[in-house]
Amino acid sequence: MSYESEELAGRLAVELQGVADVEIGRSSDGLTVRVTPRRAGALPIVWSELGDGIVLEAGTLGGRWESVDLAFLREVVGSVVAGRVTEVFAYRRSRVTVTMPDGSAESETGYDGLAACLPIPLWPRWSRTTRYLPYR
Repeated sequence: MSYESEELAGRLAVELQGVADVEIGRSSDGLTVRVTPRRAGALPIVWSELGDGIVLEAGTLGGRWESVDLAFLREVVGSVVAGRVTEVFAYRRSRVTVTMPDGSAESETGYDGLAACLPIPLWPRWSRTTRYLPYR
């Protein structure tokens, strides 16, 4: 089985040596890569390549992108490593926003449980925001 993102994971393991731990796991289901920064306040990244799609996770509840392509994966990983990412938290929800290399923003909101279905008007404006640090 060939994994498109395996080369990126290998490159990250070399580039981030001493700064982050890169774990590459292979199974019959696919490839899973975990990038765990050693710096407190930096955001870990996990992606899984299963069949035709890549699922990328960077955040607490939000920050889960499904069926991403390799170019998007590279850009998000590079932005997270550079510290261009914030997460806004509210009751049982969070929104992760990654500033891409071209200056555009990619956001994804995640929810936890049925209580998260309750509307909270304008929550991203008044909720606690965390700006994650770069890996270096």
